[in-house]
Amino acid sequence: MMDTDLDSFSFDDKQTKQLLKKAKLMSTLRTIAIVVVVTPIIMILLWYGFRQWSHYHAQKTMNEIVAFNEISGPNVHISNQTYNSNWFGGEIETKTYKLIGKRPYIWEPVERKYNLFGSSSRKYGSFGPISVNKSESLAESSQFYRFNSYTGDRELFFYHPEIPYATYKNSVNELNKLEKATLVELGLSFDQAYSLEEIKSKLPPSVQVVWWWVDAYTDENLAFMKQGQQTVHAESVFVYGFHSEQFEPFGGMDSFISSIELLRKNSKSFKWDAEQAYESLIGDNKTLEKSDIKIIGAIVTGTAEQLNVLQGSPYIKASTFGVITNQQDSLD
Repeated sequence: MMDTDLDSFSFDDKQTKQLLKKAKLMSTLRTIAIVVVVTPIIMILLWYGFRQWSHYHAQKTMNEIVAFNEISGPNVHISNQTYNSNWFGGEIETKTYKLIGKRPYIWEPVERKYNLFGSSSRKYGSFGPISVNKSESLAESSQFYRFNSYTGDRELFFYHPEIPYATYKNSVNELNKLEKATLVELGLSFDQAYSLEEIKSKLPPSVQVVWWWVDAYTDENLAFMKQGQQTVHAESVFVYGFHSEQFEPFGGMDSFISSIELLRKNSKSFKWDAEQAYESLIGDNKTLEKSDIKIIGAIVTGTAEQLNVLQGSPYIKASTFGVITNQQDSLD
């Protein structure tokens, strides 16, 4: 009787082990099946989520680039934007042009990298002018022409009216050396700060203004610039202004103010630039209003013959050439 019980017990134990092994195998197979089915779904969801998040930040960055172009970008206009995204962000290419007379002139593309945390930066090595002349004197080197590394054209620069320079360029007087039909981009530096209405009344109505240079410089900025008689080049981070009304909705003073406010509040990448402009412009009431904005320069374009009317204008302290092209203004 005892032997029979032991044999029965031994048989049950073996059977239990087999059942446990079978159950463990089934569990393992079930886990593998779940992993095989669920993992691709999770990967797809993650891929879709990252892609949507990347798309969101790409669109946000592109909007910020447009807004920044509305407070800077001297006579630089955006034609289109494209982006390539990846899991960690992506790259944005913004194609630009200048308006010379009535003709678009292809300018250098702006390349920026963005990440999924809402920040972006210029792509390393994708910008920077060509400087041909060298000088030990800062006052002299700041007045040498620089050339765009993408097109090879001259990049214009300005003279601040509160800085006494040893010499001034006067490219207006050189217009008569060009063929009358030559298309010209000309940077004007005024003798003082004017309201928009004041300077508009002084400029000949036949002259096409494409961009207004705004006096957005703090006392500290000016003190630094005075030390070396620094001019302000068009590609400088310290150049602020707005496109003329012909480029609305991306032009005019209202767009300039709203873009500064937008970048101050919503942008990580351009917040510092917008804050610099805002702090230097606001009045005693600590708000940015149209009356706070003073004009100290402009970019005008047209044929050499059209711009020749600017000769002898007492409110123009200095002038410098930008793009000069013999392409005909086919829209005339």
